[in-house]
Amino acid sequence: MLAGGALAATTAMAAGGHHALDDAVILEPQACQVESWLTRADGHQRLVHAGSACRVGPLELGVAAEHARAGDGSETGYQAQAKWAMEVLPGFSAGVSVTGGWAAHARPRYQATTVVGLFSWFPRDDFAIHLNLGRDFVRRGADEDRSGVSAEWTVHPGWAVTIERYLETGSHFARAGARWAISEAWSVDLSRAQRLRGPGVEVSLMYLRHRGCIVLANLGERR
Repeated sequence: MLAGGALAATTAMAAGGHHALDDAVILEPQACQVESWLTRADGHQRLVHAGSACRVGPLELGVAAEHARAGDGSETGYQAQAKWAMEVLPGFSAGVSVTGGWAAHARPRYQATTVVGLFSWFPRDDFAIHLNLGRDFVRRGADEDRSGVSAEWTVHPGWAVTIERYLETGSHFARAGARWAISEAWSVDLSRAQRLRGPGVEVSLMYLRHRGCIVLANLGERR
């Protein structure tokens, strides 16, 4: 997010949450996820994010809010995301993510829509490669490509590392991070994004995620 500038975070949400790239996997039926992260970037830029997603039929639907601050300016943004994915071949999945972004204090509030094709290959249980190909459709300004590749490796039960190389908001970045699974439901990530080419800033990030199940009430029976 913040890698393209703190206030740019309110226009389009990264497909993969705090990671620039997303996987072609959705939540299990009747499962929800709550996530939050804090970012810090060069130039005293800060961003706080909170969001949630749930499996609804064949889709994963999510909403999120963010508050970004850069110098004397700040902005609050909102996002809504729909994601679909399925295994098309053994060990290979494909999907699509569509995310809309709104800014609380801008007119008009609607800022952009991001559409990303998702591809994931799982050659082993402890290793995965993800490819994203997409585009940001910006309401005011030029549309921009969004793409990249990442690798995930579970180095030890409960510990995983991720590396990414991606294009976002007209700039090229590399990111490396580590994840600690505190339990089956809770995990903590730390990562660092480095700008390789184009405008933008370097970003440090801390991410907290909780996954759990929801109980669906049967509203059809009344006594």
